Amino acid sequence: MNLHQMRCVLEISRVGSVTKAAQNLYISQPNLSRTIKDLEKELGVTLFRRGAQGMEPTVEAAQLLRYAENIVQQMDELESIYQTHEESMSLTLAGPRSGYITRGLAAFLSKRQQKQLKVQYHEMPTAQALDYVSRGQVQIAVVRHQIIYDDYFKELFAKAGLASRTLMQFQPCVLMGERHPLEQYSHLEPQQLMEYTHIIRGDAQIPVNAEGKVITGSMAISPSHIHVNDRASMYELLRGVPGSYAWSNPLPEAELKRQGLIQRRCNESGTNRDVILWQAKHGLGPVARDCVVALQDAARRQNMLLLTMEKT
Repeated sequence: MNLHQMRCVLEISRVGSVTKAAQNLYISQPNLSRTIKDLEKELGVTLFRRGAQGMEPTVEAAQLLRYAENIVQQMDELESIYQTHEESMSLTLAGPRSGYITRGLAAFLSKRQQKQLKVQYHEMPTAQALDYVSRGQVQIAVVRHQIIYDDYFKELFAKAGLASRTLMQFQPCVLMGERHPLEQYSHLEPQQLMEYTHIIRGDAQIPVNAEGKVITGSMAISPSHIHVNDRASMYELLRGVPGSYAWSNPLPEAELKRQGLIQRRCNESGTNRDVILWQAKHGLGPVARDCVVALQDAARRQNMLLLTMEKT
């Protein structure tokens, strides 16, 4: 029996639901169910039964719950005594170059402005972010992939022992300068873009086959293209290179005006999914958990922007 198992038992008892308890503990439901089954096997008793009010503790679980509550409380107090300030107030995360993630992080930090906090935020490609969170180099990571690869990534997350939660999904837009030759169109066809210069930022979601060749279709790149690593360079090139364009998650109108850009929908552009990840066996500490909540709020606001765009 260990402390993690006790926390799981207490949370299921408190909320009466394995699904809700898993969400509150920031672990996957299968992992939580497996934790409880392992504990039941070790103790030789059944701890919960499904009743009218949800998951209800058995008589055998009642005594365990009394001891577990005291033990968990005492361990939390002991950890708070010996845990260093730096350890308790640090946050490491990785994610794609995306405005709503930066806004979510800023909102999180603004609420903690009176508290010392050491933060490391790494903007990096999906493969590198996955590697970082799998090896514990960051506490949380946001990865972006096209939904047509959902099964592949779900299997990848499971093998790496990662818990996951979808932040948002969206259809990429086409960013262009205000005087772009295609600015009069509200919706574009992929073929219309092929004669223009494609500005590719970071790990653009470009589908490739087993040989590494670009798959023609929604996100195929133009013959003329320029690779850049940061958002500022992309904006500068979109304004300065006539006829250039870039794929991007939808931007707020205020950001477009500030940068002197416009955005257009493109038919057959596919759909991207942003997923937040953390190590399932460790769960999330209080600081990382608060950051995840802030990122979820930022994603909800971004989704509201997407809904507004769909109505126009």
